[in-house]
Amino acid sequence: MARELDARDLRLIVAIAAEGSIAAAARQLDYSQPTASQHLAGLETRLGARLVERDSRGARLTELGALLAGHAAELLEQLDTVEADVRRRAEHGVSTLRLGTFPSAGSELAPRAMAALAKSGLLVEVLEAEVPELLVALQRRSVHAALVFASPEEPLAALAGVRFLHLFDDEHLVVLPAGHPATAKAAVALTDLRDERWIAAPDDDDPSFAALVRACRREGFEPTFAHRVDSFSMTQGFVAAGLGVSLLPRLAMVPIRDDIVLRPLTRARVVRSVQVAYLESLAPALQDRLLAALMAQV
Repeated sequence: MARELDARDLRLIVAIAAEGSIAAAARQLDYSQPTASQHLAGLETRLGARLVERDSRGARLTELGALLAGHAAELLEQLDTVEADVRRRAEHGVSTLRLGTFPSAGSELAPRAMAALAKSGLLVEVLEAEVPELLVALQRRSVHAALVFASPEEPLAALAGVRFLHLFDDEHLVVLPAGHPATAKAAVALTDLRDERWIAAPDDDDPSFAALVRACRREGFEPTFAHRVDSFSMTQGFVAAGLGVSLLPRLAMVPIRDDIVLRPLTRARVVRSVQVAYLESLAPALQDRLLAALMAQV
């Protein structure tokens, strides 16, 4: 009976893809070149396919070899994750949960949930990244769960093996300098600010920028931008200095300066859906503890 694929097969094909030669792949894996060549020949026989083409410049993967290498890289990352999980459990004596979070949830929501999980005897490791990176981390199984968000206009796509649970709607608030005439009102209409200059994110595809532009367009005008800055704290500083006004999610306003004022919108409410995405393969007991810790914070 032909042997089954194992981790050595996967590591060899990935190493050849990375190094561009069998000899270099052998050195990376601490094999002799004859051993690597024999192993590759056995792998090709096992699969009934040519995986590597050799020429004077070294070795390159065939189309099937590249297909195998792509799957192999993902599988090896998962194997490394499994090994790391077991080692952490053996070292710390408790289960480890790897939690991703987008930056503005990392100020209060994620730390409070992590503290609650730690009290229950769970070791939590955190990854801070933007939502697209967190979704990739989930797909690669390098995190067990992640706090993510989406606008109603652009919901997150389904991911195989991942569940999404809505936690709460994070409302966008108008950010005004202290003393601005609009601060006299309990809530502000965007149309009252149509002649203002706005402080916004530098990238047009940034979610907070897109939310502002959509909201203004629904009210019949295009916002005029004074400055584009890539920091919520800088945005607060620019607004406080009277350089413009802004529209930001409530989670992003922690901590709040005492020389700015926040006001909700009177209509055309702007929200983003804050969710937890978690692996279906996460043990049910860990799922329950994670979801309970997060729901207790909202």
